[in-house]
Formats: sequence, structure tokens, C-alpha cells
Amino acid sequence: MTLDARQKAMLREMGVRVWWPTQAAPAEGESEQALAQAKPSAAPAEDATAQSHRASPPPTAIQPASNSTAEPEGAAQGWRVGALQALHEAGDSGGPRWLLLMEQRQDSSGDAQRLLQAMLRAAHLHQGSQVWLAPLLRVPEAGAVQGLEPVLEGSQPDLVFIMGRLGAQALLETDEPLGRLRGLVHDLWGLPAVVSYDPVTLLRSPADKGKAWDDLCLAGQLAHEQYAERTASEAD
Repeated sequence: MTLDARQKAMLREMGVRVWWPTQAAPAEGESEQALAQAKPSAAPAEDATAQSHRASPPPTAIQPASNSTAEPEGAAQGWRVGALQALHEAGDSGGPRWLLLMEQRQDSSGDAQRLLQAMLRAAHLHQGSQVWLAPLLRVPEAGAVQGLEPVLEGSQPDLVFIMGRLGAQALLETDEPLGRLRGLVHDLWGLPAVVSYDPVTLLRSPADKGKAWDDLCLAGQLAHEQYAERTASEAD
């Protein structure tokens, strides 16, 4: 497969390194710079488990609700959708509407936020797309996901991009593993939805960034198709 310059630039934004035997070596420092955008700060591997049990400070770009709980993942809990946030405005040009539903992880960090922004830039969602984000928060009460309807009404998305295994399973009411949820188009309240990894997982498993790129490409294609249908129907 041959990648053009734009596709290579997108992958570099996400920190994905593409190796081709026939290609010239990248300029000195170029690969290191791309990886640095998505690479977490160095920390001993043996401290990862301990860090995950300590509440992190609220992230600067994604603000969870103040009454969210912090209980172990294995506890019997439900989910609710947090406040809707506009990440990118399409302006007068319109464009596809994206809704990102992303698990709010206890071990989320500034590195995870930077990786998310790099993914959005790689997919050019900062140019000509309306991008909304709503965090998926754990709550003590088990049951159906709370607060989804007002978020869908507020964003009116063409495409829903679900990031995180547990949140995806709750939203889609399934116990299928992430590997079986990815690569498919799901129905979420009548809207097309694509499932992918959350940024914290990608930081822990950088080899999965290529799969996340595939998910973004699938979602982008669907978003443009839905946008074309919506604008055609609005013009009638």
C-alpha cells in the first residue's frame, strides 16, 4: 500500500511510525518529534498499578462532573454521560457533526489529552467539523446509561465515536470484547456509532494506535456520508 504525503502526516500526528523498505529515512529528529507528541512521560513500569489507584487531578480539557464516583472497575456500577463540551467549531462552513463519548478514567493525564488532540488533528477534525465530547462517568447505581438523550439532542451528531471498552459495552448493551466491537458500524439510538480505544489504553499499548487510526478512518467515512444525506434532505 502506498501512502501519500497527507496520510503520512496524519499518522505522524498520532505517533504511528510507518516503515517501508523503499522509503528514504525520515529527517533526523522527525520521528522522535512525532512520537514525543503522544508518548507519556517516563515512569517506572512497576509504579503503573499504584498510580491507577490514586485519583488524578481533573484534566484541563475534559472536566468530569464533581459528583462522579471513583470505585474499582469490577464493582457493580452503572454509567452516566457527563456534560457536553464543544472541542471544535465548524463555523459557518458547516461540516460533519461528531460526538465523542469517552470513558473518564481515574488514571487519565495530560498525556492522554494531548494524544486525543493529536488524533483529532490527524483526522483533520479541527478543520471543517463540529466536534463534541461528553465523558462517560461511573456511578454507583447499575442500570441503563443515564443522561444520553440530552447529549444526543444537544449535539445532533452525524456520527458517534465511542472510546473505551467498558463504556462501549454499556452503551451498546453487550458483553462482546473490544476486538469484536471494532471495525463495525453499530446503531446507537438510530445513529451510526464506531467503537475504538480510549487514549489511556493507547498510551499503555502504543502498538494499537494503528488500529485506532483505522477506526478513525471508518468513522470519518461514515460521518461524511451522513453529512451528505443530512444536507441533501435539508435542501429539499
